[in-house]
Amino acid sequence: MKVLTRWQLFCLYVLFELGTSVIFGFGRSAKQDAWIASGISTLVGFSLIGIYCKLIEWYPGKNWTSLLNHLFGRMVGNLLGFVYILFMIYDAGRDLRDFGELMHTYILPKTPMGITMILLLAVITYSCYTGLVRIARLAELIIPIVFIFLLTEFFLLTATGIIDFSLLTPIAADWSSIWKTVFPLGVTVPYGETLSFAMFWAYTIEPKAYRRSVLLATLVGGMVLLILDFLAITTLGPMFDRLIYPLLSAFQLISLADFIDNIDAIVVTNFIIGGLLKILILTYAACIGIADQWKIADYRVVIVPVSVIVLFFAIYMAENIGSHLFVGLHWVVWILHVPLLICIPILALFISMFHKKLEFSKGWFR
Repeated sequence: MKVLTRWQLFCLYVLFELGTSVIFGFGRSAKQDAWIASGISTLVGFSLIGIYCKLIEWYPGKNWTSLLNHLFGRMVGNLLGFVYILFMIYDAGRDLRDFGELMHTYILPKTPMGITMILLLAVITYSCYTGLVRIARLAELIIPIVFIFLLTEFFLLTATGIIDFSLLTPIAADWSSIWKTVFPLGVTVPYGETLSFAMFWAYTIEPKAYRRSVLLATLVGGMVLLILDFLAITTLGPMFDRLIYPLLSAFQLISLADFIDNIDAIVVTNFIIGGLLKILILTYAACIGIADQWKIADYRVVIVPVSVIVLFFAIYMAENIGSHLFVGLHWVVWILHVPLLICIPILALFISMFHKKLEFSKGWFR
């Protein structure tokens, strides 16, 4: 049963792709060429999402776990489905930890980080109970707020007069750093992570409309990330790749007539909105995947256990923000993202092509 509109799916995708990147920045390892890496990553991510869309067009009635069983067989498919569910829970935990670290560092330093994460997770748990339609309506409601805040930040930073285009030079001086930034991290985060929507493909919209909506959302989200990187580089210069929260640091420089300054609240609000939607989609996808794989009639019975595991991962995955970021940037992308978000979907596409040709041959000789 299809329950979403094109616009609702578009809103969900854009907010998911912005996610935590609206404050962490995109492609910092490429330094002043991060905006180039962002643009290339968007194009490659666009192609990767195109592969996901082709699979849903060929198997419109199946979600990701059931599609894995169909393509790889029951034993291998169930094992892969379990791995994907565990990955999405872990990924939600990583994003929740990002939220906790930011709140503890900048907003609520005297409040235990665990408390802020529990409060956000309580909202996410309740939202999962309400169902996909209400989650999509929430995205419809808050996406105008996000873009109003982004436009406000853009115009205020421009009006401050601190943008220096010379900080972009030399342009494309180190292509090796650009390509290392693009692959694998730039492609898989956030574009590859949109595979989480595959867990509830069959409940969204018709396949062709799905493809148009998500590909347009990918271009819009990628353009926003590119512009944010561009602003941060032309404002911070060499400090862009040395700061944990470069976009937050860039917007902290806004000061107009000694009257408009310190707009941290607007920046953090965008982060909270994007982070909340991303964690919510990942958690909801994991719950739907569990219900689909183990034939549970109502996915709501697993929401609380899944939320508890997400919180467990968020609290115990790292001792501090340094180790948290190191694991995410250097280990997770190669151990989890590349095989699960790139290799297996591409393999699934080739197996699907083989199945289609085999069906065509049988029909020809029938």
